[in-house]
Amino acid sequence: MQYLIHNHNEEERQMNKLKAAELRSLEYVESLGRRDFLRISAAAASLFACGSLLQPMAALAALPTGITHMSEGEYAVFRRLMEVMLPTQGTALVPIDKIPVLQTLDGALLATMEPHILKGLKGGVAYFNDGPMGAFGKRFVDLTEADAIRFCDAWADSAEIPQRALAMGLKKLVGLAYWANPPTWAPLGYDGPVSKRWGLKSYGNAPIPKH
Repeated sequence: MQYLIHNHNEEERQMNKLKAAELRSLEYVESLGRRDFLRISAAAASLFACGSLLQPMAALAALPTGITHMSEGEYAVFRRLMEVMLPTQGTALVPIDKIPVLQTLDGALLATMEPHILKGLKGGVAYFNDGPMGAFGKRFVDLTEADAIRFCDAWADSAEIPQRALAMGLKKLVGLAYWANPPTWAPLGYDGPVSKRWGLKSYGNAPIPKH
């Protein structure tokens, strides 16, 4: 555990520099719920139909088709996080290279954020990428798979709220972007929202009838 606590004070000082806008963006991510998942699923289905899939790591020098709200650096962070938290190889789950995960994240999530929320999230991504420097001497995108997992687990379990919020928030975005794609549902035995199958009318945020 020594590698996780080395230079802990330096990491803490860096994370305390998180601005209010970045913290607000993480609060927004935390608030995403079932209705957001359904909205994202509809957008993801369109992306999948268009064949917007991932490109190999060698193509990172140029952003893949469909990525318009991430920089190359931000794309690399989300790509590495996706590889770490969605180890589909050898499982019944649909491989990540067959699902437009990052295109869904970009087009159905980032594209719908208010400008100040998106700006704050981008700041959080940069902090997250620099987070391992103290303990590992490398940025997140340069960590080995084992070290990247250790780093993510350490921050997800951290007593420091900014670290925990960043780790959980970014992982939630990647998870939503994967599972919002309908082809990922079959291995779980899920065949989609019952409201769509049963033709139920949506009433938005209307209160539940009492009679």
